[in-house]
Amino acid sequence: MLSRLVCVFILLFFSFEHLQAAAARRSDLYQMSLTDQAGWVSLSKESTGLVQGGRSLKFLIDQRNRNQPRVYFMNSNFAGRCRLAEACSRYHYDFAVEALRYASDLDTFNAQTYFTRSKDFVAGVLQSYVLKDRGPVIGIQLYPQDMAQEEDIVNLARILKAVVRIPGQKLAFVATGDQQSTGTVENDLAAAGILNLSLNAILGDISYIPLHTGEAYGYLRLFPSNQDDLLPTDIPVFDELPLDLSVVAATITKAYQDTNSHINLKSKERNTPNMVLRDAGPEQRDLKRWLDQPVRLVVTTQGFSITASTDAEVQARYAAKIKKPWLALKWQSTSSLSSFESICPGRAANCLKASELFGSKAANLGFLKEVFRDRTLPGAEALSYDPVPLGFAVPLQFYKDFMDLPSNAALKEKLSAFIELEKSGLMSSRDRSTQAEEIRQLILNAELPAQNLESILNQARTQAPEIDKWKLRSSANAEDIDGFDGAGLHDSYSAKVSTKDNAEHSCKLVLDDDPEPGELPKMKVKPKTFACAIKGVYASLWNKRAIEERNFARIDHASIAMGLAILPSYDTESPVVANSVVVTRVINSRDVYGYTLSIQKDNNTVTNPLPGSWSEQTIYAVSGYDEPPSLTTLRFAKPLPESPVMTTTVLPRETTIQMALMARKVEEAYCRARGRSYYPKSCRTVSWDAEKPKSLDMEMKFLQNGEFVLKQVREFGGR
Repeated sequence: MLSRLVCVFILLFFSFEHLQAAAARRSDLYQMSLTDQAGWVSLSKESTGLVQGGRSLKFLIDQRNRNQPRVYFMNSNFAGRCRLAEACSRYHYDFAVEALRYASDLDTFNAQTYFTRSKDFVAGVLQSYVLKDRGPVIGIQLYPQDMAQEEDIVNLARILKAVVRIPGQKLAFVATGDQQSTGTVENDLAAAGILNLSLNAILGDISYIPLHTGEAYGYLRLFPSNQDDLLPTDIPVFDELPLDLSVVAATITKAYQDTNSHINLKSKERNTPNMVLRDAGPEQRDLKRWLDQPVRLVVTTQGFSITASTDAEVQARYAAKIKKPWLALKWQSTSSLSSFESICPGRAANCLKASELFGSKAANLGFLKEVFRDRTLPGAEALSYDPVPLGFAVPLQFYKDFMDLPSNAALKEKLSAFIELEKSGLMSSRDRSTQAEEIRQLILNAELPAQNLESILNQARTQAPEIDKWKLRSSANAEDIDGFDGAGLHDSYSAKVSTKDNAEHSCKLVLDDDPEPGELPKMKVKPKTFACAIKGVYASLWNKRAIEERNFARIDHASIAMGLAILPSYDTESPVVANSVVVTRVINSRDVYGYTLSIQKDNNTVTNPLPGSWSEQTIYAVSGYDEPPSLTTLRFAKPLPESPVMTTTVLPRETTIQMALMARKVEEAYCRARGRSYYPKSCRTVSWDAEKPKSLDMEMKFLQNGEFVLKQVREFGGR
């Protein structure tokens, strides 16, 4: 009570201008204007919005009296006591209750604020940027679901311009939802001195983009020519995005990174710093003096720093990271193959447990089959087709049978010696590469148990006799598991039922010299038989990247096994129109509720893009079960290195929303199947909880016939 009387006393005896010019104290819940940089810094916080970097500050405009709207800048650093609402400086609704004595419930507030153009309140965020061509800019940003458009936006900009007068800072409106159009009022915004920017333009004009913050110790390596030479104690600076990334201490790229690329998702899983530096090069002032030196790299949302370290400190930091016991993975034996739809009929949770028999990728396809027995989607029309491909799972036991075959004794002995040396910590990177290659060659030329091979061929012939060409995908027990997704570590190969093995039963991997446009050159097995494809997948368990990832995670190599997910080629029924990756959270943001969608045109890859290309990045934003979603495109796709950047989205709005709704259906079902180990609250709210501890990573294809194909789903623990 005393503090309130003091505030009243101050307001009576000091002028409004004087009060607002001062930097906010931590005891002030709000201010009503911004006139200098000190005030901005004291009220704002480091941004956790759609674009990392800069600072952000929430505002609420009370326009219940249309003739006298009042602007409140909410103190992000408020340290006083909230008396009426628990999070009075964090959430707009709580602020309205605390500061304005707003008496209605949250649903009413949301309806009056976001989902109408006739608003009682306008709630948004000011976000600072430093743009290469425009200098310091403060963006006016509404929430992605906000229905404001055209004249609403001009009025908002004029109200804020009157009370935001920070020298040297330009104001800009930045649309965050596709419905927040400004097409008819661009001249009005310009006349008011307000820039009109898109998030796509901002991302293209920022030199530094932090993708995963943190600290790393290692040796700074500029534009390495051979990734196989990189060590876990290296901090590589890449000119173009690497196709695969071995374990490193941190990552810097000159090229833009998709947030759903394997590089970024791996960095988050490993908890290693990752950033984009557009002017990276030998003369870049922050890099030049540290090349090939031991350094300490710190990546924050506000910038990065590189300082001197020592050889001893780099080695000690790495040793501390991997100083934990080896983890032996447990799995169960079965000699039975299973179609995806037969893995867990009637109970989706049983499919997740079946990963102990078939590996997670195959078991999760069984889970998806079970989920889409019911083809309804949340808040939309039901699907008229099954989006999960037909196919079958090959058990982990078949890999053990292969290794235990008497004719493969030399392979088993070689592998045992390799594992023992690897676990001793005495294996050099060069020896690892050499010996791993020898093991893979032994696998390719080894024998498969004839009975197992015949049962796999018979399953393919029985399940789909009309299909000759199949895809054999990895389903190891050391991928798609809690704390280790193993994305991109293992290889998949195509094979034909009709192709016969050679007399020696030998196989080799050759480079596919005729890849589809937009696809990376990749290896294929020769001859293109089921036996060679199986052995090719088995061999990929022992590539250098997979070995180093397991070392970093301390997964016992002696406990790993490889299952298989076998299915027809995805374009059997219709050509591929788009590839996509959906992560069921907004990556790099704790303030935006929804999903991150990466979408690429045709069959061009999302996870490992061709250098000089990138996928569309769109946010599907939703903050309630029955509330309308919005789409925010942060970056348009560049399908091929030689093609221009697209100026429209890859898929129509309705199709993109349908993709997100399919992901919502899967996440809610996964939540129910896993229970509190995935999400501790009601599964009804899991889709829009930005604080959920885990999320899902899904890959989909969209076909020319208008149907989606769900490739896979896995847990993702990064943010």
